[in-house]
Amino acid sequence: MHKELEQKLVEHWPSWFNTKGDFRYTGMTLGFTHDDGWFEIIWRLCADLEPLLAELEQETGLKFEILQVKEKFGGLRVHTNQANDAIRQRIEAAIQESFHTCEVCGQPGKLRENGLIKTLCDEHANEQGARQNGWTLHTGQL
Repeated sequence: MHKELEQKLVEHWPSWFNTKGDFRYTGMTLGFTHDDGWFEIIWRLCADLEPLLAELEQETGLKFEILQVKEKFGGLRVHTNQANDAIRQRIEAAIQESFHTCEVCGQPGKLRENGLIKTLCDEHANEQGARQNGWTLHTGQL
C-alpha cells in the first residue's frame, strides 16, 4: 500500500500499528503488504474494532496491537496480539470481503491465478495478465 494511505491508518490508530518496532515482535515494520484497493476494508475494520477494544483491554490488561496486515493467497490477512470472538468475527468479515474486492483499485473483483493468486477486477486482471500470461478464475476461496 502506498505510504500516504499507510500513514492515515497509523496516524488515526497510532497505538495499534507499531511500524517502528522490532521485527521479531511485529510485522508492521514492513508496512501494509498489499495494494491500495483494500484500504477502505481496513479503515472500516479499524473503525468497527474501536468500541470492542476497550472491553478487551480491560478484560486482559493488555494493549491491543495489530501485528501484520498483508495479502496471502489472494485475500487479506490481519494478525493481532489478542482477540475475542467479536474481534475475530469482524476480522473474518474483512477477510471475506477482500476475496470480492480488487486489491489494486477496490472495485468488485474475483479470485484469479497465474502462478500468483490475487483478487482483481477484470480491468486489472487484463492489465496484469497481458504482462504475465493471463489469469485463471478460481471458483472458490483458498
